[in-house]
Amino acid sequence: MNSGDPPSVLVIGIGNPDRGDDGVGPAVVGRLRNRVPTGVSVLERGGDALALLDNWEGFSTVILVDAVAPISEPGRVHRLDLAQNPLPLNFAPCSTHAFGLAETVELARSLRKLPSSLGAYLVEGEQFETGAQLSPAIGKAVDEVAERILAEIAALLEARRDHA
Repeated sequence: MNSGDPPSVLVIGIGNPDRGDDGVGPAVVGRLRNRVPTGVSVLERGGDALALLDNWEGFSTVILVDAVAPISEPGRVHRLDLAQNPLPLNFAPCSTHAFGLAETVELARSLRKLPSSLGAYLVEGEQFETGAQLSPAIGKAVDEVAERILAEIAALLEARRDHA
């Protein structure tokens, strides 16, 4: 990839930083903003999940970061491949957004507008009250997710260089 090529990887942090643990996506994007290599873009996205269809257009690889309601343990990180599989039902009803991630991904799938690679880091939140800060468990997960995304991007870009 040369410096004139458009970015091929997009990381989108979904959520509202003014609603406690719902801010995990923007917090991860904040950690990544000055650390991603050339060819990678980062973006914060509020609750309008349908806007994702426009955001990821033209990108071959998209990585999403979002909070979900607690399923087992606040701060637990789940890495899912959404290009190959729908969002599992136990995650689907957990969105704090009107038209959630699960519906958006499935709409994009039916319209053939999914990126070829669509991964998601979903972090189990603990509290989502307006005005709240990230809970301690989510604060720890922010660093973990950022490091895992950087490693995933490095491996992806290395594999692309090897195949070029």
